[in-house]
Amino acid sequence: MKDVTARRRPLVRLAWIALSLLLLTAGEVLLIGGTLTHVGSRLLYDFRGGLYDAGQAVLHGRSPYQPGFLAHQAAIMRAGGIAVGETAARPFSIPVYPALANALVAPLSLLPFWAAGLLFSLAAAAAMVTGIWLLGVRDRRCLILTLVSWPFTFGLLLGAVGPFLVLGAGVAWRWRERLWTPALAIATIVAVKVFPWTLGVWLLITRRYRAAAVAGLIGLALTLAAWALIGFQDLTQYPRMLSEVSSLQENRAVSLAGLLVLAGVGTGAANVVVIAAGLAILVAARRVAAGPDGDRRAFGLAVLAALTATPIVWEHYMVLLFVPIALISPRLSRLWLIPILPGIVTALSYLVIPGAADVGAFSADTLRTTLPWLTAELVTAVALCTTAEQRSAMWARRSRRGFREHLPRTPRLDADRVGS
Repeated sequence: MKDVTARRRPLVRLAWIALSLLLLTAGEVLLIGGTLTHVGSRLLYDFRGGLYDAGQAVLHGRSPYQPGFLAHQAAIMRAGGIAVGETAARPFSIPVYPALANALVAPLSLLPFWAAGLLFSLAAAAAMVTGIWLLGVRDRRCLILTLVSWPFTFGLLLGAVGPFLVLGAGVAWRWRERLWTPALAIATIVAVKVFPWTLGVWLLITRRYRAAAVAGLIGLALTLAAWALIGFQDLTQYPRMLSEVSSLQENRAVSLAGLLVLAGVGTGAANVVVIAAGLAILVAARRVAAGPDGDRRAFGLAVLAALTATPIVWEHYMVLLFVPIALISPRLSRLWLIPILPGIVTALSYLVIPGAADVGAFSADTLRTTLPWLTAELVTAVALCTTAEQRSAMWARRSRRGFREHLPRTPRLDADRVGS
């Protein structure tokens, strides 16, 4: 009987592998196919409305921002109506990026939109690969997984800036022992997108005080110079604009704040909770910084804190999950499935439970999208708070027959040999 069981075991494992690959492939096809159908004429939708149009305004010395439109929509929402941007059925894409992002993209706005979009997309792909490479990854399988992942693919279709944030994180990590290079990289990505400010805190908790000070000064200089290009128009209204965008959209974002709002928590209270959660992750980063591979693990936790502490997180923001994964597992391992699976799980769920009609601000479909991504963040945080030996021991205790036995285990890192 034991011999029969032993002979069947490889067949069972092979069947699990085949089934898992089938589900992964089907999920990815559903995601990309569904998105192409939904996007249609909205290809590079975020790039056009949020960056390309803003760059054209900058070139003409005008403010690209529309505070009146946002204030009007926020008033509609507060009055109990359904505002533009409050539901997926009525989205908007207008310039809300900080002034530096608009200034950097302005040269592309000199070109026809199709040419600008093509160059931006090629630059985004190159930035993603380069960023992961700078984090110490040389395994081609990991690079391929990154490029076919849902967060990257979705961001590429919309024209998002996520890959450039990954590049900035990679530069900051690769040259972390220098002064000017990490300071410039972190200052730039914070001035472009604001929410990665937690990487500046990483400089402090790892006692890179000079780099933190230089990053602050560079960030301030870049921000003022970018606003000067449009004569500081709408500068005083910009914080209120960000607040109104947050209140309009966080109920359908894949963020902790979005989940809390869906659960009935007020917007203000939800924002307090997510900031507290982000600070708690930074405290954990401070603690692990003193342990084995402290720099590496603390950097990854700082990235997670950025995703946690911001009220609005879209699925394409999750390309940043590849940063901590690359740091703790530079070769293919189970951990690389963390940013891959949530989108696929969401897509496959529509085969079981059809999508609900988006008739109000609070769609049940937001919940099915948010929970897998929050779970992915939690699993990544656990991986960062444990050493390679502890993770190997956990997998050994919890190992079951199936697909995961056939992925290579997370390699033990040698800080002097990998990602230095």
